[in-house]
Amino acid sequence: MNSQSESSVQISADRSAAIEVKDLSFRWDKHQPALTFPDLYLPQGEHLFLHGASGTGKSTFLSLLAGMLSPASGTITMLGTAIQKLGAGKRDRFRADHIGVIFQQFNLVPYLTAEANVTLPCRLSRMRNISTGQNSAAAAERLLTALAIPESHWQRKVTQLSIGQQQRIAAARALIGSPEIILADEPTSALDSDNRDRFIDLLLTLAEESNTSVLFVSHDRSLAQRFHHQIQLGEVPA
Repeated sequence: MNSQSESSVQISADRSAAIEVKDLSFRWDKHQPALTFPDLYLPQGEHLFLHGASGTGKSTFLSLLAGMLSPASGTITMLGTAIQKLGAGKRDRFRADHIGVIFQQFNLVPYLTAEANVTLPCRLSRMRNISTGQNSAAAAERLLTALAIPESHWQRKVTQLSIGQQQRIAAARALIGSPEIILADEPTSALDSDNRDRFIDLLLTLAEESNTSVLFVSHDRSLAQRFHHQIQLGEVPA
């Protein structure tokens, strides 16, 4: 199974790139055909909507961009850094400092409160903490309020909250500290239409304020019109 795009995202290189991908492929094992991905050049501050059916490699693509997987071939340049050349520890540090990831499975820390989950990136990254004015608790509370998480829930363990609330907490965790890049994997899948619209409004408003680039993955193509660019991953017959 291969993945391909409707067209690669090629935007004027007059602006510095947030994300640049070329000749990218990935193999889960040697017995499986390679996944191949579109070339793209996304300037800092622009937003890309990526869609495609299940099994077309959307989550794998985001994991490659985040440095959680290593490609079989090709290059991934994030904010001018060729991350495929970094060791695992340096990739983790780069992600902590510069990338907010909204995971499809949330990846919240179950024994921490909602607020503590949101502030976690600021404890892991001095850069993210400085971006909050070294007041990560206040920044977390602003995000939780904006995402309609009641104050009475802020000190509850996340396991005591609904799936939709957990998803919004995961989003707040990615947004805190104004990272230069947001990678969002189906971030609205558990939200009703009101909370979905509130989340996207907040995400794109904060991104504009911080000149943050957003790569937003979803199967819901009705959301594409909110983004500067879109690209599709799809299966190619063997």
